[in-house]
Amino acid sequence: MNRKKFIRTIGILPIGLAASKRSSNSDSGFIADSNIPRKEKNTPCNEDYWKHIAAEFERPKGFINFENGYFSHQPISTFKTHIQAEETINIQTSHFMRTAQNNAIENARTEFAGFQGISPENLAFTRNTTESLNVVIMGYPWKEGDEVVLGNQDYGSMVEAFQQAKMRWNIKLNTAKIPLHPINNKEIIDAYLSLITENTVMVHITHMINLTGQTVPLKEIISAVKAKNKNILCVVDAAHSIAHLTFDLSDMQKAGADVVGGSLHKWLCNPIGVGFLYMSTPVIELFWPLLGDVSVPKSDIRKFEHQGTRPIHSLQTIPYAIKFHRNIGSQAKLNRLVYLKLLWLGDRDKLIRFAKSVNMDTNPQFVQQISKLKDLTQIPNIDVLTPIGIQDWGGAIFTISNKKMKPTAFAKVLMDDHRFFTVGIEHAVVNGIRITPHLSNSVADCLKLNEALFEVLT
Repeated sequence: MNRKKFIRTIGILPIGLAASKRSSNSDSGFIADSNIPRKEKNTPCNEDYWKHIAAEFERPKGFINFENGYFSHQPISTFKTHIQAEETINIQTSHFMRTAQNNAIENARTEFAGFQGISPENLAFTRNTTESLNVVIMGYPWKEGDEVVLGNQDYGSMVEAFQQAKMRWNIKLNTAKIPLHPINNKEIIDAYLSLITENTVMVHITHMINLTGQTVPLKEIISAVKAKNKNILCVVDAAHSIAHLTFDLSDMQKAGADVVGGSLHKWLCNPIGVGFLYMSTPVIELFWPLLGDVSVPKSDIRKFEHQGTRPIHSLQTIPYAIKFHRNIGSQAKLNRLVYLKLLWLGDRDKLIRFAKSVNMDTNPQFVQQISKLKDLTQIPNIDVLTPIGIQDWGGAIFTISNKKMKPTAFAKVLMDDHRFFTVGIEHAVVNGIRITPHLSNSVADCLKLNEALFEVLT
């Protein structure tokens, strides 16, 4: 089942872009305010700081967007780079492709590999996570009777790819039932381990589940799988966790992941169509490319990049997107996203616990911001579908359901009556609305959403 089959968006309106109106300083990543004390800059509740970062994104007119899980809008610095690079290619055409294309790709590879703490020789660029993991699923030399363990909340496109491989090569799929609200990490780990047999050759793990934002204990799962059979390939879907959580590719490499696929048009804020494929050196030769390329050695990860003529200008934005991310800082970015999530949810106990964890519980701005919140978790009509505090605080993605409304109807009411855009999810395991703030959202947005949700739910 793919995204189109279980997610229906409601009421998308045109979004106007006005890059030319931005300050010339926007190529630095965002406009810094020298009047803000440096020690205060990373505080999640400090609107004097975060408004400058939010201003580097163009917002839609007529509604407030809380559906940033599909893909991200680009900050102006990245967007301008994208346009300028496209203009250059449009003018130079084949001259650029024949003389500068390879250098542009290799520069992007070096930059992103360095950002993630891995070797460029373990990194290939794709268009998205779906393509990355289809390379793996369709390129593995399956034998009849081989078995795969995957999760019951894995992304639909990955599930469909495995289903096609099952029909094509007669492999067996074993689906782990990942609990929505696990008692502990062992419950999640055991869901995978209990399905491993002597015929298991691959385990597919979604690090951050797109349906709810639940983060699984990746390191512990891989360690347990490898302890059972070191030859089982551990394949990770990291579409939502890279540049969102602070856990990066170097951490996944150390944990023993054999393959990782991801999308940079999500939380690194690149243009649509920029993804990556990581493979550990020993397994590169195992896989066939999705598109034929016999000119590249079997041991070279570049064999997976043969796409024909493609938009190199999108790859050229990677260094600028990394710069924007680094100017904020991975931990500060994550803390802000978690804070925005907890604000609209209104759970005061968790807000105070989180505030203490980042040393802002006595901050006057924080005290004022939470003063009028409604705790949505106490409303009888709500079901919270995303766990908080199992691994840590999670990230921006959170899913709730209204016991009196179907997800699409719930999302429609929020859009039509309150001008908040969310997404209704209808899935075998998860039925609710997914709400995902972004760096472009403000505390005021979250407080307004909290009030709107309280009105709809009561």
